[in-house]
Formats: sequence, structure tokens, C-alpha cells
Amino acid sequence: MRPSTLALLTVSGALAASGALLAQSRVAVTQQFMPVADVRPGMRGYGLTVFRGVRPERFDVEVIDVIHNFRPHMDAILIRPNHPITDHAGTVAGMSGSPIYLEGKLVGAYAYGWEFGRDPVAGVTPIESMLAEMRRPRRTPPGLLPGSQMPFEILGAPRAEAPRSDPWNALTLRAQRDRTPLQTAFGALMPVATPLTVAGIGTRAMRTLTEAMEPFGIIPVQAGGGGANAPAGDVPTHYENGGAVAVRLMAGDISGNITGTVTHVAGDQLVAFGHPMMGMGETAMPAAIARIHWVLASERRSMKISEAVRDLGALTQDRPSTVVVDEHARAPTMPVRVTVRGVDGAPHAEWNVTVAGHRMFAARLAGSVLETALEETAGDQGDAAWTVRARVSLRGRNPVEFVDHGAGNEGVHPTSAAMDFMTRVMDNAFGVIPVERVDFEVDLRWARDFSYIRNVSLSRAEVDPGGSVDLRVNLARYGEPADVRTVRIDVPRELAGRELDVEVSGGGEAVPELAEPESLDDLVRNLTTRFPDDALVVSVKMPGSGLTLRGRVVQNLPSSALDALRPGVSTDGGDPVWNVRRTIVPVGRIVIGRDRVRLRVREVRL
Repeated sequence: MRPSTLALLTVSGALAASGALLAQSRVAVTQQFMPVADVRPGMRGYGLTVFRGVRPERFDVEVIDVIHNFRPHMDAILIRPNHPITDHAGTVAGMSGSPIYLEGKLVGAYAYGWEFGRDPVAGVTPIESMLAEMRRPRRTPPGLLPGSQMPFEILGAPRAEAPRSDPWNALTLRAQRDRTPLQTAFGALMPVATPLTVAGIGTRAMRTLTEAMEPFGIIPVQAGGGGANAPAGDVPTHYENGGAVAVRLMAGDISGNITGTVTHVAGDQLVAFGHPMMGMGETAMPAAIARIHWVLASERRSMKISEAVRDLGALTQDRPSTVVVDEHARAPTMPVRVTVRGVDGAPHAEWNVTVAGHRMFAARLAGSVLETALEETAGDQGDAAWTVRARVSLRGRNPVEFVDHGAGNEGVHPTSAAMDFMTRVMDNAFGVIPVERVDFEVDLRWARDFSYIRNVSLSRAEVDPGGSVDLRVNLARYGEPADVRTVRIDVPRELAGRELDVEVSGGGEAVPELAEPESLDDLVRNLTTRFPDDALVVSVKMPGSGLTLRGRVVQNLPSSALDALRPGVSTDGGDPVWNVRRTIVPVGRIVIGRDRVRLRVREVRL
């Protein structure tokens, strides 16, 4: 099989070596590891972690006691570390996974801290619980991303009456539940927070990232995060017990790394953290060796400040007791490029970032890159209008392009339909659609370059069947005379005696009628079908109805056809939709707002 950047590759020899190591005789395992059943209060030992640089240092520990069944089928060992840094900083985010040794044997990973505790007391996850996850086989066949056969979302079009579920919200709610043990008057023993060290990110994007990550105990902190293009000579070429490991979310002009500590290396695999990162189970995210710059002591939350310095392997498992990294696995990544035009003298008009290609992260991270590039390049607070052209490159398919317009009087705040498109094609019911890259081109105009719908009117309130009426749309624009657009509405004879609802809106506010997709092609077509937001959309709701059938919308069907296509003994029939006649009127600038009017059709005179 040829290597692929969008495939989680597994080296069978590495797995075999790791499995052989863990399948050694009971005597050999006992010599290397200490089961929690042998741990007694008062025992002394040491731990390993990186306080600065890339090499682990020792710190002394003393066992306080063992908490039985702390988690389902898992005990926890309470220890007190003894080191000048832990004495000063208390529980340190980023130390998660630091191996703890008693009598020279590995007993587990520094993983839990007491909420609001004044002493640096920590909870240790037993090593046997972590090694069990290393032995867990991977379900994902070669060539597919983890979970890609298990979609969250089937619908390919938004529906006002049934908002689609948000997989991210479901994941964060579960994380909040799992990370919130029973509260007591003495606080709660919780997983040590995990730092996400970011660099080059804007303030608004940082705020958005913090809100997204905090439910998982992942705390973004602005510091160094990129690392050098070529690792320094002191950087190890392989992971080691007590070394710093980073999960890379972003690299390039913006970087972000979730940092923890390696507990135990077995062949080409390792266990780390001693608690989940985000609780995603089988996964695929880029990993790297990290350098620790400093341990930042804080009354609120002490943490390691770090940067990734050597890309190496991928995170493959994210389980309740540990994460697993394989040096020979590869995770999907996605290049993101943002080019900004219309800002004279901007020092950085082009931004290039590679983001983790995970289906739950890629679109959000791409949005952070776009937001940061515009905040830093065009952060002026004033009248602005913009056009965002996005090109999403898909493996094995033609690129998909989106054009979004926007305007405001408080600076530049653009969005792009490309983000929603990426989220939904990377996690769909029909098959894998890898996103290979996304390119944004932003054109800025420093003016109130938009129109809004002031009012609409009809040339007359009633019309004869078979006749026509003029609809006048009054568009207002800052500093310019009113712009009146006229649309001719033809009225069929069969509408005698009826009333018609006529709605006028900007293209960005009009939702097309779409059928539930039945294939990948249907899904892509639905997600790319939209009205231009620099145009008017005139919608006339006609009598009767149509159906969505086999991925298509069929309008204006007679009653006999509706009955035939909606059999009462099958769920395979179509869903009803309104008959809507639409007229698109190009304006050349973004149009906002909506208005409506009612038209009466006279009775037929005999």
C-alpha cells in the first residue's frame, strides 16, 4: 500500500513487537511494573518529567494511600511529589502522564489533582489500566479515517423545522459530564488540566478556541508553539519515559500543541497522560516531541509552556485511562492558505497553516486561521465590505468553490460556507471524502458597500388571472440615492380567486428547497446549492405542493401524482414541499433584509 497523508497507517511489525513485549511472562512483567495491589502507604519513589528543555528530571514522591475503585474497575494512588517546582507551583498542567516509580518499578502515571488543593497532592493512574489500552486492537481498516463509517449526520441541507444535531456539542457535553466527579465540601479529584500552547493566533480566535476546548480540560495559553523547522541537536529522535509529547492541532504561521508527558514506551508505541485528552476513542492526530520552556506557577492553574520540536507519529487512542501514540502511524493533515487583498502595507498578506485533518477539528481550525489572518491584517474598526472566495480541494473530486459577501460598520468579521461544507462532507453517511486543502482569498473594501431592503410595493393590489404585475423593491445604500429594482410577476390563469404571498430577501437569507441526499453526489450538490448573497431573491408561494423524491425536488404535482408517490404502506415515499417560484435579481453588492407583500388574483368573470 502506498503511504497516504489521509490514512492512518499501521506498521504490523511495530504492533507485533509491542504485543510481544506486553505478552511476556508474569515474572518479567513483575520485574518491570508494580501492580497497584502491592502499593502501601508510606512507600517512597520517584517520578520523571521535563521541567525545562527536552530531557526528563527526577522528582521524589511519597505514597499517601490507595483510593479503591476510583473509576470503574480502576484504583488511584494518592502521592505527594517533592520537588522545588511542584512545592511552589502545586499541581502542574502538562505533567499528566509523568511516570511514577516505586522500588524501581513503574506503578503508573501522575494524572489527577485535587481541585483548589493547597498541597501538590496528585492521583496516579495504575500502569496496568494504561497498558490494557495499548493492547486494544484498532478497528479502522487501512485507508479510512477513524469513525468515518459511523456518521453523526445524514441530512445534507438545513431545515428550519428540524435543526441538525451538532456533533461538537454532543462531544463537549459528554466531556463535561465525564470530567465532573461528585462535588464535595473538599472539592473534587479531577484530571490534571492539559495545556494547549498556541502561537501566532489572534485574540478573537483565541477566545473561540478557549471556549471550545475548556470543557475537555484543555486550556489554551498564548506562548511559543511553532518550533524550529529543523530540530536542534539535543532533541531526541524517539520518545522516552518522562519526555514531553505534543498533539499537534496547527503548525506554520499559527501553531497549537496539546502537551502532556510520556508514561511508558513499548517498542514503537507509548502510553501518556494517564487520563483522556478529549475522550474520542480511536482517533488519528499528529504527534511530536515537545520542548518545555518554563513551568508557569499560578494560584489558579500552573502549567507547562512548551513548543513542538520534532514531528513523530500520531495519536491513535484517546481512552479514559490514557492516550496511545504510535511512532509509525500517520494522521491526516490539511493545509490552509489565506490571502488578504485591499489592505495596503499589511506586513503579512498571506498566511499558511497546516491543521489536524480530524473530522471534528479541521473546519474549526481552518476558521481560526481565517479569523486570525483578518484580525491581524485588517483589524480596523470602521466601515468595511468583503468578498471571501474559498476553494476546497477534495480527493478524487473536482474542487468546490464558494463566494461569500459581507459588510459591517465595526470592522471585518467574515464567515465562509466552506467551513460548514468541510464539517459535513468529512462526516457523512455515504463514504469518505478527504479534504486535501482549503484556500481563502479575501478582498476588502473600506466602505459601506451594501444595500438593504427598505420596502417593497406592487403596482396594483389586484391582478386579473393570466395578467402580470410589477413588484418594486426599494434598496437603500449609504450616501447614495435610492435604487429601485422592478420585477415582473406573471400570474397563471388557474390562480383565479387566490391570494399569493410574495417575499423579497437578500440571497444570503433565502433557503433553497432541497431533498434529503441519497448519495455522495447528492450531498455535495446540496451543500453547494445556495443563492448569491449579492442578489435579490423574489419568492412567490404558489398553491399546491410538490415532493422531495430520490434526492430531487419535484414541484407542482397534481393530487393523483402526490398520492401515487406517497404510498401509505411504505416509508420510501417523498416528503411534501411548497411550490415556490423564484426570481433572482443581480445587484452587484451584498443585500440584507427581507420584506413581504400579498397579491390578490381576481375571480374569473363569466
